[in-house]
Amino acid sequence: MIRSYRKTDLEEMVRIWYEASISAHFFIPASFWASQKNTMKEKYFPLAENFVFEEKGQIAGFISLVGEHVCALFVAPDMQGRGIGRAFLKYAKALKGRLSLKVYRENESALHFYEKCGFVAAGEEVDEYTGCAQILMEWK
Repeated sequence: MIRSYRKTDLEEMVRIWYEASISAHFFIPASFWASQKNTMKEKYFPLAENFVFEEKGQIAGFISLVGEHVCALFVAPDMQGRGIGRAFLKYAKALKGRLSLKVYRENESALHFYEKCGFVAAGEEVDEYTGCAQILMEWK
């Protein structure tokens, strides 16, 4: 079930974000993600509207929104492929009416996932923190 996050979910959200980031972003050193843990916990998550997917008392993933922008969508690596990401996007689409996001060009599985969910490429930019190309995607 999808629900609003609670402060007690924060540590688990950081853990999922870190593990999924390392798994999905093989082209970025793991040390980069490790260096961002506190920033995610203390800066980014508190600024966003966060929702978690909870199953049998365990958090399986989360989505973070700022307005109509999907800032983060992460599912624990061992829970991927079960429709959780699609459920988050369906929820966010109903909540916001339109969405945008950025995805690393080299993360081909995520690009295909978002395309299957109706997102289209709307531009490209270089991420200032990693130097990697990001595709800007929109769903209307």
